[in-house]
Amino acid sequence: MNISKNSSWNNIIAPAIALLAFILILGQRASGNTVIAWGYDSAGQVEIPRGLTNVAAVAAGAYHSLALASNGTVVAWGNNTYGQTNVPANLTNTAAIAAGWYHNLTLKSNGTVVAWGDNTFGQTNVPSSLTNISAIAGGWIHSLALRSNGVVVAWGDNGWGQTNAPAGLANVVGIAAGELHNLALRNDGTVVAWGDNTYGQTNVPAGLTGVAAIACGWFHSLAIRSNGTVVVWGDNTYSQTNAPSGLTNAKAIAGGSAHSLLSESNGTMVAWGNNDFGQTNFPPGLIQVLAIAAGGYHSLAVSTLTMPPLIFNRVPPNLQLTAAGFQLQVDGAAGITPVVIYASTNLAVWMPVHTSPPVVGALPFLDSAATNFPRRFYRAEEP
Repeated sequence: MNISKNSSWNNIIAPAIALLAFILILGQRASGNTVIAWGYDSAGQVEIPRGLTNVAAVAAGAYHSLALASNGTVVAWGNNTYGQTNVPANLTNTAAIAAGWYHNLTLKSNGTVVAWGDNTFGQTNVPSSLTNISAIAGGWIHSLALRSNGVVVAWGDNGWGQTNAPAGLANVVGIAAGELHNLALRNDGTVVAWGDNTYGQTNVPAGLTGVAAIACGWFHSLAIRSNGTVVVWGDNTYSQTNAPSGLTNAKAIAGGSAHSLLSESNGTMVAWGNNDFGQTNFPPGLIQVLAIAAGGYHSLAVSTLTMPPLIFNRVPPNLQLTAAGFQLQVDGAAGITPVVIYASTNLAVWMPVHTSPPVVGALPFLDSAATNFPRRFYRAEEP
């Protein structure tokens, strides 16, 4: 019999009793800007590295995540098939980060770009003459950079014309990259798009002006107007372009594979679109959001993190938060003797919190007494 546990705490030593497993609730408070992650966790992409604080920005690839610390260093975690979480040694003075499908880009404070990860299509081959860069973006297998003079540079795969910046494109102040398409925001508040248009993602809505920020999902495009309203277009298979009505205070926006995220000027979150892996189920009570990112099927946010009780960095499938408390599930019960669940705040004193008649297989349990602090540990026994 076992209870799932967060991998960050695998090094806890089990007491010398008939202990089957135990769990640590993740809800401890942390100082500084911290990262919250939710959604698909196939490769640990929503398992925040312990001690990661003072974060200024986040970025998300297909199955990996990046964080930029306020001291200019970069932390990466999740899938590493192509070395995308192997942050180059001595990478410092980073001013911005971006993630493609399996590759990453960083903009240094001196205006140069560093890239690593999958390079099958040359997407990490930063042009040798690339300097004076003010922004970066990563697509599926291509990369973008914006020069300080408002000119866009693109490299990597060009199978859908995604590295062919439109002739005469100038006065650009912002860029975004989708799977196979791009957006550019000009200083007059208009948007230019190019690349794959299978789903209409490069059909910028007629009359779209006054744009303050842009983002790309894999096959959809997003924009925030200066009045805080939102416009979304392109693929709508999962309702990812159906922005909730009444949005008027949008501050930042991000697009994932088929979901969309938005933070408002008051620091709250809004999410819509595909939710097959819980990628739009941001933790209830998440506030004071400073930055967001949307990956393939997961989502990230940076918050000043005055975390309310029962908010967790990671919620595996058999660890669920409900309005009534913390719900866990014990698996593998033999069905011969009763199942006793114990809780502890210090790993020394254990108190029985639930006793069940013999059960075969799974035993759900709701701990209504769980609190954010002190931490609670659990173990289960069949005496």
